[in-house]
Amino acid sequence: MAVVLTARDLTRHYEVSRGLFKGHALVRALNGVSFELEAGKTLAVVGESGCGKSTLARALTLIEEPSSGSLKIAGQEVAGADKAQRKQLRKDVQMVFQSPYASLNPRQKVGDQLGEPLLINTNLSAAERREKVQAMMKQVGLRPEHYQRYPHMFSGGQRQRIALARAMMLQPKVLVADEPTSALDVSIQAQVLNLFMDLQQEFNTAYVFISHNLAVVQHVADDVMVMYLGRPVEVGPKEDIYARPLHPYTQALLSATPTIHPDPNKPKIKIVGELPNPMNPPPGCAFHKRCPYATARCSSEEPQLRALDNRQVACHYAEQFVA
Repeated sequence: MAVVLTARDLTRHYEVSRGLFKGHALVRALNGVSFELEAGKTLAVVGESGCGKSTLARALTLIEEPSSGSLKIAGQEVAGADKAQRKQLRKDVQMVFQSPYASLNPRQKVGDQLGEPLLINTNLSAAERREKVQAMMKQVGLRPEHYQRYPHMFSGGQRQRIALARAMMLQPKVLVADEPTSALDVSIQAQVLNLFMDLQQEFNTAYVFISHNLAVVQHVADDVMVMYLGRPVEVGPKEDIYARPLHPYTQALLSATPTIHPDPNKPKIKIVGELPNPMNPPPGCAFHKRCPYATARCSSEEPQLRALDNRQVACHYAEQFVA
């Protein structure tokens, strides 16, 4: 399949104030992210709050400029793109935000909001735009009479369907979904996830699915990228990572995920302590102060991503976890 999204050593740094008379510090929110994504595939990005997931989403959707590195959308390098090329690139990559309440305009009818991408980016007539909007509404499970209603007249699940329909109106090559089900009731989450998968099959769209819920990720992902303090620590096929996690952080995340049939013989791994301060990260491996397997080497030498057991992992001692 064709590669539609490529990131190479992508970084996003922010200069923030330390306080009055204390100067500034550099926060490395993204610190070297690389991956490729093919059409019709889903890359899930997981990690606890503060690991850089949402920063990555904003960089991929051109909301924010990367500080360095390479980002290609459908083979087009973003850094060297002119105004016309960037307009096309923004059509090719769309985003669904976490909160369906905040992502819709409360003063605009749903039909107008869904038609707005077509109004801005195409030469379709008003009748043609309305026809396309109604067809998309039907695909996401909305009725024709919903066209003239306002967002406050819908439930949370319906609003996320509207947000997804709006993102898919231009049939983008890439859809970035930032925690799209976390604000929904559990009973509604499965319906919305199934809708995501149905639309992916229909349009062959590539997804970057950002979540902290590893049970959800297991349902939708083809590949998984586990991030910690702005860096990937394990990247590979979903089946391999869930069956044999090689990084201690991945092991701890999966250990904390509720399952219907837990294995009583599988030890529980607890993460102790808080995420390090991104303005003053620890030397060596960023995870070493919370890792149960850390040694003196971990506190002085930063592990790099390397190929092992059909994935990439950034841990000095990952071999000991290979079955």
